[in-house]
Amino acid sequence: MILLEKSGVITPDMDKTNIAFEFDAPDDFGAITADFSYAPKTLEDEDAALRLVYSALKRFRPAGGQDDPHEHLPVKNLITLSFDDPNGYRGAAHRQPNEQRIRLCESGGTPGFYNRKNRGGKWRVMLNIHCCVSDVRYTLKIEGGEEK
Repeated sequence: MILLEKSGVITPDMDKTNIAFEFDAPDDFGAITADFSYAPKTLEDEDAALRLVYSALKRFRPAGGQDDPHEHLPVKNLITLSFDDPNGYRGAAHRQPNEQRIRLCESGGTPGFYNRKNRGGKWRVMLNIHCCVSDVRYTLKIEGGEEK
């Protein structure tokens, strides 16, 4: 059963923010599976990427570190998921891949999330926008079903 489907575009002005979506889960399900993907993973425009690296080096190493900006390429977008269930915080998956499948269930769920019985009611999923350096398209599909 599909509980939530979303897609959209995240822009650099949304960097370091969260996007929250609420969904209702029924009482009679054993597992939640979330399929999440976004693209592009890296900023392909090398000149733009180098400008971002120079800016970061100036900001975070004001004494003038001797870093070669090319050593910090590629510059990557990073968007991750975290969940709240009706009991509160359920966990987070702050991982690098831009295609992820997360499973929430009583046993054998995705690392980073509490394994506990899923309850029906209001749930929330957050897109944690750690770094957005280009326009990013995302898709999110959350399904409820039997625990296998």
